[in-house]
Amino acid sequence: MESWPTLEIAKLAVGVLTPLSVALLGWLFSRQLKRLDLSNWSNQKLIEKRLAIYDEIAPRLNKLLCFFTWVGYWKTVSPAEAIQAKRELDRTLNIYRHVYEPEVYDAYQDFILALFETYTGAGHDARLRALIWGDDGDRRTDCGYAWDEAWTASFSEPGQAAGKPEVRAKYKALMAALTRSLGVATPLHAGG
Repeated sequence: MESWPTLEIAKLAVGVLTPLSVALLGWLFSRQLKRLDLSNWSNQKLIEKRLAIYDEIAPRLNKLLCFFTWVGYWKTVSPAEAIQAKRELDRTLNIYRHVYEPEVYDAYQDFILALFETYTGAGHDARLRALIWGDDGDRRTDCGYAWDEAWTASFSEPGQAAGKPEVRAKYKALMAALTRSLGVATPLHAGG
């Protein structure tokens, strides 16, 4: 038997290892592409879910903003409807709070706590931290709907009411957090 020269062994090794290396690199590259595709698909599904939730909650958040700052269609929102909007928002955001970053839920809690006095007793609704009293100490009469005296008990004491600038700031912070969670950059506004 004739011994193989080292050069021939090296040529054979390179000849065998080259296709194996190319196959291994191809397999690793393909696997990485599949992971990337799965990650992109998962992120797309997450954004779609967040958008669906946003579509559900944004009108209710706007309803509360209007009611508490007396802008837009506030005259058509009764105190009972504001409390119902909070109930629905609480349910939705508590169910889906883990679909968003923690900053979204924290901003929501800040917004809601500015608008409502919560934990008012077992079986009692949250109370509205809204101004219903005029400067003369009488209840506002320009609401646009017939006042139900039972609603008076739905409001916190006048000193508990959140000011309009605070409500707007909390709303803006919440909407910015929601927007960031959708991967959309929020524009910078003058003064804040």
